[in-house]
Amino acid sequence: MAIRLECAILKIAVLLASSGLCFGVEGNQADPTTPTHKEVESIGLTSESSFENLTTFCMDADGNLLACDAKAKQIRKLTPAGKTLATWTMEFAPWAIHACPDRTIYAAGPGVVAKLDKTGKVLKTALSDGGNFPGGKPSGITATEKDVFVCMGTGWSLRSRSSIARFDRDLGRPKTIAKDLRGCCQRLDVVAKDDVLYVAENARYRVLRCDRQGKILSKWGNRERNNIEGFGSCCNPMNLCFGPGGSLYTAESGLGRIKRYTPEGEFLGLVGHVGVERFNRAGRLAASCSNISIAVNTDASRIYVLDFKNNLIRVMAKVDGDPDLKPNR
Repeated sequence: MAIRLECAILKIAVLLASSGLCFGVEGNQADPTTPTHKEVESIGLTSESSFENLTTFCMDADGNLLACDAKAKQIRKLTPAGKTLATWTMEFAPWAIHACPDRTIYAAGPGVVAKLDKTGKVLKTALSDGGNFPGGKPSGITATEKDVFVCMGTGWSLRSRSSIARFDRDLGRPKTIAKDLRGCCQRLDVVAKDDVLYVAENARYRVLRCDRQGKILSKWGNRERNNIEGFGSCCNPMNLCFGPGGSLYTAESGLGRIKRYTPEGEFLGLVGHVGVERFNRAGRLAASCSNISIAVNTDASRIYVLDFKNNLIRVMAKVDGDPDLKPNR
């Protein structure tokens, strides 16, 4: 009788696994592509480099990192190796940041968007909510030659909704260009290239391509926990970044997985994983939505990934010494 019961349990387990009904399981198949990078170190482990509440970061035109510590209300300028070059104290908690090729910097916090010069001096601020926009949490910011775009979210979990506001480069002429986007837990990332916006609408497991008016030009991506080309875990892709040659890098919260696509959504390969909680047989923490900002250097030899829960920037290095693609800077 015991043998029959064990066989029955085994058959049920096999059927559940094959049907994808094993709740919270990412799938144990090996990734069908070989990772191009591996994790080599972390920034933020020492007392000199530690953060109180590392919310996001970006890479500036010189290849340095601009890391936002919301609790300390600071933006810290770091070398690629993690050495502090400067610390800028803000009047607001920085939650989103973008560095332009002309070395102008834009940052956003609760109710405010700021324009900074390369030394961290605040040149101008503007309200990001109040009479113009619904009160919300900034989660993504980017800029083109003419415009600045800020994502703001309200609500919680899958009930969260996000809007995108557009400003001119001097933070004037504010306008809401998109509403009711699905960014889980108030998180919606946006990047721009060639005047096209790329929005990580993570609760719908897709990337939107939009013009400056917010009109959707195309969309791609799907929820898939067993196919490397799709997006897994709770809500993904969580964050985006353009790298050399115009490749679009995606980061998946809960998985710590970084991948590479063309801007039109063609899968180019697995970059690798960083050591955050994996979704395999995971509990609630690993399934939760966390900002997982990424930055790529000029030859994609080093990739930086935010570990939001541990206040670290994890560093991945290319497995071989060859540049990834022709640099786009």
